[in-house]
Amino acid sequence: MATGYPPYQYLDDKGEPAGLDVEVTRLVLARLGARVRMVPGHWDDIVANLRLGRLDCVCGMEINRERMNFFAFTSPYYSRKVVIFVPRGETGIRSADDLVGKVVAGDRNSFVERYLKERGVFNLVRIVRTKTKEQSMRMLKEGKAVAAIAPLAVGRLLADREGLDVRVMDVGDPGSPVGFAVEKGNAALLGKLEKTLETLKREGVLQPVLDRWLR
Repeated sequence: MATGYPPYQYLDDKGEPAGLDVEVTRLVLARLGARVRMVPGHWDDIVANLRLGRLDCVCGMEINRERMNFFAFTSPYYSRKVVIFVPRGETGIRSADDLVGKVVAGDRNSFVERYLKERGVFNLVRIVRTKTKEQSMRMLKEGKAVAAIAPLAVGRLLADREGLDVRVMDVGDPGSPVGFAVEKGNAALLGKLEKTLETLKREGVLQPVLDRWLR
């Protein structure tokens, strides 16, 4: 699990794993009768460790074509919409063209990255890939970046925590599906996760969890 990614994955005030994805993982593994050991870390390290077989599965991974080359996914259990956050007082940033030559705090393989490539400005924007979204929003607050790329729910929550007044640039992301990821070829574990997720959906257990975290 990642850290610094509320309300999805983070460490609470006691340093314990918390968030929507953590709660869903515990529900699924409890139904499977499996013992769970959450391994917190930076997202890029987590993805690399799954590829190397050091982790059994990763919760809350956005499903996209690039990742499907390496991992197998369950059906999604919710989706995340990625946007660009800018300080409300920054009136000069209204479109992708306005980001040319500017520093933007972001991450790999996001919808915004594809959006910038489609508009031919990706290589003209100075994207700084941060280890956590907390770091991205801090860069925005300190004026080290003119914009930050983040899921809508994550950015709003972190901006509130930082006391940062922001506005949202919607780039038309329809929402990325989110599910559990396992190594390609691990059909046994994938099947168990898929079946349990579907059971939790059918029994009405999953939706209240999503509603509570995403309200």
